[in-house]
Amino acid sequence: MDNRLLMTRTWVEIDRGALLQNHGRVREMLPPGCGIMAVVKADAYGHGAVEVAGLLSDRVECFGVASAYEAFELRKNGIENDILILGGTSKELFPELVACGIMPSVFDEGAAEALSAAAGDGAAPCFIAVDTGMSRIGFPDDTNGFESIRRIASLGNIAIKGIFSHFARADEADKTSAQAQLTRFRRFTSRLDAAGISVGLKCLSNSAGIMELDAAFDMVREGIILYGIYPSDEVDRTKIPLRPVLSLKTRVELVKTVPPGTGVSYGHISVTERTTKIATLCAGYADGVPRLLSNCGSVLIRGKRAPIIGRVCMDQMMVDVTDIPGVSENDIATIIGRDGDAYISVDEVAAEAETIPYEVLCSLSRPRLPRVYIG
Repeated sequence: MDNRLLMTRTWVEIDRGALLQNHGRVREMLPPGCGIMAVVKADAYGHGAVEVAGLLSDRVECFGVASAYEAFELRKNGIENDILILGGTSKELFPELVACGIMPSVFDEGAAEALSAAAGDGAAPCFIAVDTGMSRIGFPDDTNGFESIRRIASLGNIAIKGIFSHFARADEADKTSAQAQLTRFRRFTSRLDAAGISVGLKCLSNSAGIMELDAAFDMVREGIILYGIYPSDEVDRTKIPLRPVLSLKTRVELVKTVPPGTGVSYGHISVTERTTKIATLCAGYADGVPRLLSNCGSVLIRGKRAPIIGRVCMDQMMVDVTDIPGVSENDIATIIGRDGDAYISVDEVAAEAETIPYEVLCSLSRPRLPRVYIG
């Protein structure tokens, strides 16, 4: 579709060059031979899973998704790389996973037996999840977990391609907890190795682990840093320069001047104190603009900040452009991203909305928001 049509209301811009540069910088940090699993769950954190996977298909060893649906979408769109479902999968879907060569995460013996049965005469690939401190999914890293994995490895139609765990606190300045998890993972996988139980690739590091810890093993999971966002304010950002990949833009649909004492938007939580020029933008919380930006956030128009006034509506929002000369209908307003020398980061929006950048990005969902790929 013509980008001019996509860019008539509110849209997301994805900088392909920035994404590839971020990926390249991650690759440079890793030891030779270490594989990369690019995490494209939640529609690639709002960046478009099919498009991102297409860009990276010849640069990564594997893609990570959250569900069978996300995995099938990649396969339907021609992505042939290994795909790992990082969460659970209904046993009823195992035959389809086997047929498509998609790997489930296994953290239950019953699921492993069902997967083996679904494989028929073949060998169903999977990854084993082990819990080293996240308390989410995974076999315990104790004798019970060890024996479960031993039994799974003996199943005739299971091919264990890897074993993984997940850091709970690697993005914090204090690495005590993360180091403890690293020790537990290393000790547990070494025990499996010593017993002759083949578990394939070892994968522990998420984005913060890649940046902060010596925990590459055989494969890492490249998540939020692929998209140019740091995992937290506590990581050392000097270790890897990143370029934000995503911008969120909209247009001015009306400019009008109102007198002092005029209430703006629902509830009139903002009342003008002077003659005010208001620009109505065609973006709201249904477009991923957090409602908590009401009366406190800002956007960029003509390279200057325009404060959000009143409540953010479902499809629209109002900003004060009194001090920005020449604003007119159809001007571009940048909600996230750069306009000239001015810049609004995802981190800033997340802080105003009292949340994390991950949530802001994941709220930029389709089909409401078309994506325009540049660079």
